[in-house]
Amino acid sequence: MTTGQAFLHHGEYVRTLFIFLSLPTLRQKQQCQRKERKERERGKERRKKGGKSGKSDKKSAKDASIKSMSEANSRIWEARLEIAEQAKTKYRESSHRLMLENDSLQGQMRQTEKDTIDVINYLKHQDQEKDRQMDKVKQQMKELKTENRQEGERLVEEFRLQKLDLDEKLSQKTHEVEVLQTELKLVKEFRKKRAHMQKELDEIKEAMLDANREHKSTLARMEQKFFEEKMRLQQEANKKIEELADRAHTEAISNLDETTRSVYKENVRLNQALVYHMQEGDRLKKIKERLDEENKDLRSEKEMNELVIQQKVAQSQQQKQTIKELQEKVETLERSLSHVVREFEMEMSAERERHAIATETARVELAKLQRVVALKTKEMNKVKKLAKNILDQRTEMERFFLDSLAQVKEEISSNRLQYRHDARMAYQHRMLDAYTGKTDYPRVRTFTKVDHSTNSVFRDLEAAEQMMNLAEKVDIADLTWEQKEKVLRYLFAKMNDGSRGYDFSHKSSKVSLTTKGSEAPRPEEQELEPPADGTFLTQVQMSSKPKLPQIVASGFEMGVGDSVT
Repeated sequence: MTTGQAFLHHGEYVRTLFIFLSLPTLRQKQQCQRKERKERERGKERRKKGGKSGKSDKKSAKDASIKSMSEANSRIWEARLEIAEQAKTKYRESSHRLMLENDSLQGQMRQTEKDTIDVINYLKHQDQEKDRQMDKVKQQMKELKTENRQEGERLVEEFRLQKLDLDEKLSQKTHEVEVLQTELKLVKEFRKKRAHMQKELDEIKEAMLDANREHKSTLARMEQKFFEEKMRLQQEANKKIEELADRAHTEAISNLDETTRSVYKENVRLNQALVYHMQEGDRLKKIKERLDEENKDLRSEKEMNELVIQQKVAQSQQQKQTIKELQEKVETLERSLSHVVREFEMEMSAERERHAIATETARVELAKLQRVVALKTKEMNKVKKLAKNILDQRTEMERFFLDSLAQVKEEISSNRLQYRHDARMAYQHRMLDAYTGKTDYPRVRTFTKVDHSTNSVFRDLEAAEQMMNLAEKVDIADLTWEQKEKVLRYLFAKMNDGSRGYDFSHKSSKVSLTTKGSEAPRPEEQELEPPADGTFLTQVQMSSKPKLPQIVASGFEMGVGDSVT
């Protein structure tokens, strides 16, 4: 049986109970009304007969009316007794049948409430377990996010440091490559200029050789010319000396005086020629010295040029070796740089793959956790929907109880009003009968709220609320509307939450609220375990007033005097 069906059975039971509680009181009310109408008719007849008869016939008429009234009352009471016996039999049968149905419905209601409480406790336990799981999953998600963020930051920092290191190495290698490229450029420029320089060196060498050959030829020509000039001068001088010697000899022979003068003149002229020749020799000597100096300079320049050429050749060879070493070094650096770049790219690709795998794993885990959270949310929504349906059904039951209490209050109000009216009319009839001498005067009775009154109709109304002097087994039809209101209030409070205002363990002064002929409630039905916590919306809070004896209503225990706020 589902929870909704159990609540429907419980509602049918309460409606049946309410109709059953109201039927006997309606019959009593109808019987009282018929009795009052008959009393009023008899009073009117007696007043008419009394007015028509004379004073002399008053006593005989009074006796006759008393006799007729006694006979009528006897017949009425016999008819009432017969009707009451029939009604009693019918009431007993219907009470027994309703008692059985009541027991069955009470058992179903108890089982339904137990099932509902168990379901709600289970759902709450599941809800708490799912909340803990959700909190655990959220904590794991937070931890995973934190770890992923820290791992990402660590990887970013590591990659940044590696990048900085590699950038620094790359800048160093780039600088070295630039230096090598500059040197290589210089070597290439030297290669380009080497042919020109070699050509210039060859031209200088050829010029030096030409200058040396020309110098040698010039020197040889000058030496030859100087030697020839010397030989010529020497021959001329010898020739002149011979001529002079011959002439002097001849003139000396011919004319000594003239010869002496001629010799003197010739001597002067020879001195002048000698001076001239000496000067010419000095000049030639200077020219020779200058040519020797030039020859020496040219020879030293030649040696210098030869040294320069050798130096240039050695430098060229050294530059060739340096260029070769630099080319090898550039090739080595290019190979190492390409290797470093390949290793860096491989590390970057491997790190990207690891990061992608970790990210994909985290994404898959996150998707799983999201699916789990979605399933948990869906289950929570189902639980909330089920709880809402239970609360709606519970609210309907509470609304029905509230409507029942409102109707009972209306019945109490109308019943009290009718009771005060009937009591006033009966008191007036008794006073009228006492005035006519039929009966004694009744006790003085007040129909207004007076504190010091000893016979007030409100005392009867207050006594109708008491449940102290009831038997162990009481027919529910024998309870007053006030007592029925207390029963309904207790049932309403018991249904909501009786653990805060009622003492369920109180066992003294128990009254069994059953119909006549019903069995006593089973021991396991004496007391229901109250809900562990406030589940329903409209829970009734109880006051801390002193508790009166309890009523067991087909398996329920209630405090008779417990108030409901």
